[in-house]
Amino acid sequence: MTLSSDVLLDVIAEASYRLHTMIKTANREDRLEQLLVDIGMSDLVPISQSSELYETDPNGKILIAGGTKLKVREIFGLLKVYGINKERIELVLEYDILKSYNFRMIQYNPNYRLLIFGPIPHSGVSKEASSSIISSVESLDGYPKIIRLTDAHGLKITKSNLSHCIKSEINKGYLAV
Repeated sequence: MTLSSDVLLDVIAEASYRLHTMIKTANREDRLEQLLVDIGMSDLVPISQSSELYETDPNGKILIAGGTKLKVREIFGLLKVYGINKERIELVLEYDILKSYNFRMIQYNPNYRLLIFGPIPHSGVSKEASSSIISSVESLDGYPKIIRLTDAHGLKITKSNLSHCIKSEINKGYLAV
């Protein structure tokens, strides 16, 4: 269904108002972070100055974990545009490897700067008592910054969301180039 310009502007205005209200309510109820994750805007979650992120090297490695239709060379090429060479990138993209990948080896490892998740198996070596591998890693101290790449349907690694993520972290000064 394609809307006329006038109707589309009305829809955008109402959606903006509702989103604004949802965000204000979630913030007041201390659930803003979860709302932003739920609506695919986890990259907007601010990191407070008192954040207990494990301090790592700004020139450290970037681990990208999750299934994707992107080819390895596409990922390397995309990051090269932002001045990040492939020696800084670690890719774990295969389902079977993800199930057995020990994410605990990254815990308290200052050589890793960013952990980017796409779709991964819920169960695996690093799951422990949590509902998923990602939840387990997010709930423990000593990990670098963790970002979930999403689209409207859930976890997904695409050129656009990976590019936006890297660009955002560089602009914030979190990733060095």
